[in-house]
Amino acid sequence: MKLNLPRGTIFLAAAVVAGLVATFGIHRYVSIKTRVVEAPSRQVFIATADISPGTALSGTVVKAVTWPQAVIPPNCASSMRELENRVVKVPIPQGNPVLFSMLAPVGTAAGLSGILDDGKRALTVKVDEVTGVAGFIHPGDHVDVLMDLSLKGQSEHFSKTILHDITVLTTGQIWEQKGDNKPMVVNTVTLELTPEAAEVLNLASNNGKIRLALRNRHNRTVAQTSGVTTSILMGGVDAKKESNVAVQPVRDDKRVEVIKGLDRSEAKL
Repeated sequence: MKLNLPRGTIFLAAAVVAGLVATFGIHRYVSIKTRVVEAPSRQVFIATADISPGTALSGTVVKAVTWPQAVIPPNCASSMRELENRVVKVPIPQGNPVLFSMLAPVGTAAGLSGILDDGKRALTVKVDEVTGVAGFIHPGDHVDVLMDLSLKGQSEHFSKTILHDITVLTTGQIWEQKGDNKPMVVNTVTLELTPEAAEVLNLASNNGKIRLALRNRHNRTVAQTSGVTTSILMGGVDAKKESNVAVQPVRDDKRVEVIKGLDRSEAKL
């Protein structure tokens, strides 16, 4: 049976079909061009707050987030099972991923004792807003220790850098009872020292005043200084130069200078 359709109807149907085909083609083309290729990603753990050295990790201080694989650092933990109860040995700022290189060996107990290097000691000293660099000292920083000592039997003071490039382990606060029975908060800084340096700092803190000088973490230079006294300070740089180049009287006998702390004497050979 042959259908005799009007020519206009045939043209209209053909136009509709052509429009549908064109629409489908355009939609497919746009979809291909705008398709977002999903990059590989995986779970990492970041610090929810600043984490201090000696802290044992748990779900309260870290959280899981998903990052693109391309931006994840090497040695980054991917499961909480790998991190549970691991002890942090370096400061981890808030939002930073937890890396295995930041952690003490498995089985290390929480606290500073577990993260001290072999042969090192932790010694805590009291500081204030001045001696503690106005609160700008944080765990992981490096400092020099200066001493201000009153010379025995003299009105002079002697100032010198006694320790160089010392690592700050922690900063904190303690309560201290004052004479008026009103407790007050005292800031403290705990330093990582060799046994010899710990003896020096202990003696200096009990016999004079100490102050911390913040230094660049990457600067390992040790500045050799001879110290300064009140008279040199009042006389200026020239006075210090003159004192260093003072001419010694000529002696027929041979002598050596013996230095014990701040005391100097001569011994005849």
